[in-house]
Amino acid sequence: MSFILEILLYLATGGFYWWWTQNVTFFGLAPNFIFAAALCSAILAGPIKAITWGFFLGLYADMLGSSMFGGYALAYTLMAYGVYVMKRHFDLDSPFSQLVAALVLSWLCMLFYQALSLSFSHLNPIGLKIFLAEPFLNALAVPVVFQVFYGLKRRFGIL
Repeated sequence: MSFILEILLYLATGGFYWWWTQNVTFFGLAPNFIFAAALCSAILAGPIKAITWGFFLGLYADMLGSSMFGGYALAYTLMAYGVYVMKRHFDLDSPFSQLVAALVLSWLCMLFYQALSLSFSHLNPIGLKIFLAEPFLNALAVPVVFQVFYGLKRRFGIL
């Protein structure tokens, strides 16, 4: 039963992110809820489930984009593994630590994706406006997504 609920949560996350970017943007910017969901699932879940969630959420982000396919899947998978290693040393349950982690990991994921894209496809997919503003929007979105995922984990046992 929890497997079906996790698939529904994955589809709902992707659908919500698509709807938000189509309807609610501020100067062409929106928080990356796919990134927020990958980070929150990495904080809440065990290592295998977190890496799996990161990979499949990254694949969804790759399907939405038109640049290098597989870059976000690799970036979010490595991010999930990094969060698994970090959460042994840091308390990532508090909103402040989630804000800091989201800010730092957003920039690291963007830089990693930019380096992959420049080295393999010679494209520059990330603009300066996105690079400077989106991490702050992600940092504001992560505690909200974390509370939603935490409530679903407590109520239904998913993640």
